[in-house]
Amino acid sequence: MAAARACDWLAVPAHHPFGLATLPYGSFSSAHHPAQRRVGVAIGDRVLDLTTAAQRLLPGRAADFSSGSLDAFLAAGDGAWAQVRAAVTNWLSEDHYRDAIEDLLVPAADIALHLPFTVADYVDFYASEQHATNIGRIFRPESEPLTPTGGTCRSGITAGPGRWWSPAPRSGGRVVRPGRPGRRHRATARAPGSTSRPNSASWSAFLACSENRFRPASSPSMFSASAW
Repeated sequence: MAAARACDWLAVPAHHPFGLATLPYGSFSSAHHPAQRRVGVAIGDRVLDLTTAAQRLLPGRAADFSSGSLDAFLAAGDGAWAQVRAAVTNWLSEDHYRDAIEDLLVPAADIALHLPFTVADYVDFYASEQHATNIGRIFRPESEPLTPTGGTCRSGITAGPGRWWSPAPRSGGRVVRPGRPGRRHRATARAPGSTSRPNSASWSAFLACSENRFRPASSPSMFSASAW
């Protein structure tokens, strides 16, 4: 069975990164309504206002997008994800939906993007001395690869809450935008000269935060593609 293709009137180039096979989600506002956040789907160089499109064409799922955030949609589960994905694909690949959605397509250059969902927590680990050494060589090619913190991997796993090199660092359990001040958390590691293991309660908290499950193939593509 041939894959669906975007309607000709959308003028999406064949190899555009945001074609019908991608359809990443995000949260945006327009210059005309900067305080009104909506959920959108990128298609070519435009963004479909999914908040309004669902009200018109998929009212049973409209509540998932009414806040302008993806929180409710993520909580709805893979059945909802598959349903919405199929619906959006139909709207963008079948000409008879043109009248219903054409006015909901906004040039991507004219929108402002917002954090699309509430960030819970995540943890980075150096799993071994070799792991820490390889990372150190990548980030500090002209200096000693193991820092004092990385050296603790010789005696155990080193963990830290969030990627310290992330463009959107965590600050007190939230994500802040680049350029804004944020408090950096300290990694769990032994103090210099200490022979004790890190506090077991801290390890339990880190391990609890780090538990993730792989999402099914129908899951929304946000974490990579939806940066638009």
